Amino acid sequence: MKLDQLRKIIREEVRAAVKEELQDVISEAVKIASTPQQATYKEVPKNQPKRWSTGKSASLDAMLESTRQEMSSQDYNNMINNPGPTKPNFASNIASGMGLTENSGPMPGIDISKLDFVSKAKSILDKSYEKDRQGR
Repeated sequence: MKLDQLRKIIREEVRAAVKEELQDVISEAVKIASTPQQATYKEVPKNQPKRWSTGKSASLDAMLESTRQEMSSQDYNNMINNPGPTKPNFASNIASGMGLTENSGPMPGIDISKLDFVSKAKSILDKSYEKDRQGR
């Protein structure tokens, strides 16, 4: 027997075996897909804590309905009226850490209100406006 003939026979046999296996797999997949399973819900005894998940196959509507039945009006009010955690103000935390807040004492820097030329600032500004008008 020649090598080409042997290769041809092996290919045909492998092809036939794969085709047969694929037909079995496809027919099983069609059979499973045509009979969908219904979600099963177990009733939780009252002394056990409630679970939020009712399984992977539970639909969103079923979970919402379960929540509606289990949630009391007090639970709802607590959830709606509670704003939840607030984000910290990092700038004020850093400023207070550096001593830059009103409660931490005097602010660093120079207090220019104590300088003598500040009391004359209005008159100086008025004189500069007057010179500008004359220069035009």
